[in-house]
Amino acid sequence: MQLVEISQDQAQEVCVVLENIFEHIKSVQEDVSKLNFEAMQQINDLIFGSGIEVDDDVFVALQHQDILTQQLGAISELSQTLQRHLQNYEDYETLESKFLSALEIAKAKKEAYRGKAF
Repeated sequence: MQLVEISQDQAQEVCVVLENIFEHIKSVQEDVSKLNFEAMQQINDLIFGSGIEVDDDVFVALQHQDILTQQLGAISELSQTLQRHLQNYEDYETLESKFLSALEIAKAKKEAYRGKAF
């Protein structure tokens, strides 16, 4: 991939566009998290309200739903971190380093739950 030289103003414009993209991702994540939480509440109400006995398959499904909630939260956290770094843009090298660090943290969080879901 060939890098193209851009001015500081162009870099700032790109940062603003990226901030808007991350804001959109965060908004979608929040909507999905809300729906997921509401679904979990309805399932819990059904199970505990009707006295249904939870078998292993249902228990695993509930655990997976909990993992989904946690991972959606991690996505939101990553998006907010990247937005904060973009707002404090200094130079490309610093931004790249901060983004890579945030990515490594996000990957570690994903792996922390991966074994439980798969």
